[in-house]
Amino acid sequence: MRPIGNSKAQEGLTLVEVMIAMVLGLLVTGAVLSMYLATSRNFSQDERYAFLQENGRYALKALSEDIGMADFWGPLMNTDTVSAAVPAPTDSCAVAIAIFDATPALMTKDYHAASPDPQLNLTTCTTVADNRMSETDVLVVKRVRGSPVAETFIDVSDVDSDGNTTEQITQGAGNLENGTVYVRTNGTTGSFINDATASNPPGLGEGDWEYTPRLYFVRDYYESAGDGVPALCRLDIQGEALNKLDCIAEGVEDLHFQFGLDTNWDGVADQYVASPTAAQMSQVVTVRIYLLVRSSQPDNFYTNDKTYQLGDEPVGPFSDKFYRRVFTTTVAVRNVTSRNLIDSL
Repeated sequence: MRPIGNSKAQEGLTLVEVMIAMVLGLLVTGAVLSMYLATSRNFSQDERYAFLQENGRYALKALSEDIGMADFWGPLMNTDTVSAAVPAPTDSCAVAIAIFDATPALMTKDYHAASPDPQLNLTTCTTVADNRMSETDVLVVKRVRGSPVAETFIDVSDVDSDGNTTEQITQGAGNLENGTVYVRTNGTTGSFINDATASNPPGLGEGDWEYTPRLYFVRDYYESAGDGVPALCRLDIQGEALNKLDCIAEGVEDLHFQFGLDTNWDGVADQYVASPTAAQMSQVVTVRIYLLVRSSQPDNFYTNDKTYQLGDEPVGPFSDKFYRRVFTTTVAVRNVTSRNLIDSL
């Protein structure tokens, strides 16, 4: 009896057919794998660039805001009248920046230069000296915060709504802290003090403005020594007990400044210098900021052989696996400009 059905329908694949199927399968698998690897690499690249962009923009914003407020002393215009009613500083960083001298509101050291102007000597300020990235600039900004912590005045506008417009009122005295340095000023003269409290408020017509001298530098690590991630750091200096260090943006690898000098007292920068003298700092009306920011993590499929221009300073090539970008902006130093214009009248 013959078997029922078509015997050819039960035949298996030939060796050639199997090999063709395997090759097609490998091609499809390879294409999918290649697409996955490319997508994964693009995602990693985009992620590194995104963090790089975020860190660079934040660092530029922080520097710009502080530099734009440099030499702000509340209602006080003549900074030569600011005296010090506090003991001379013993902290090495405070000494290095002449903390209780209001006249140099901006101080810098151009470590890119072969012979930088010696207006800042940070050798003993170990917080900066021990871990600063070599050949990166340092900047000191002196100013007070944007509003007084406490002030005393005659209540002519009846701010407390009690109907008495002849009484003397002190606002904010409860926020004053003994040991914090303030500039107490009546708009004509001023003094650095560190003993302001509710029991020692400003006198009539005076205000207490919190003093915020800061030093910016690039440290060779971000979170822990040796982690290999550079960072832009900010040292708040009010004396040894109040020094506070914040590293505000990781990946910042280089920092450089150019200072616009107003040499004819018209409020416009006539020339830019990277290593100004201490005398020239009183002529600064604009500051160009240059930041070189790199990705926190390397990309093993990428080699960075580029040279970057930080104003007058070329840096690189690094020949490593990190992405980099230069961030730059120009900031107007409004308070110095206004003071110079008033002085020229």
